[in-house]
Amino acid sequence: METTRRALIGEAIETLDEADADLLKLTEIEQRLIALTAQVGTLLAEFGASIAESQAQLMAATVQMQQAQMSFNLQYLQLQSQMQNENRNYTMVSNIMKTKHDTVKNTISNIH
Repeated sequence: METTRRALIGEAIETLDEADADLLKLTEIEQRLIALTAQVGTLLAEFGASIAESQAQLMAATVQMQQAQMSFNLQYLQLQSQMQNENRNYTMVSNIMKTKHDTVKNTISNIH
């Protein structure tokens, strides 16, 4: 009976030692998980900041492109206006020259 008790106590001690070792392993795993969770949190924060920065850069580029487009449109309108003015001037000079020509031609015709 004494031997049985000793054997049971020995088994209990071995079981407790194994449980203690398992508990240490679980504690290590828990600490690793906590560290990994912190790293993942840091990476997510950096990723979020990177996305926010990319969006800000994209927005700035979009605004810059819109400003350039507006500038090009203004330049195009100015060019159209200049072309219209030149066309009016050409037409006016052409009409004046035609009138002078017709006047001279009629004058010469009337002389003969």
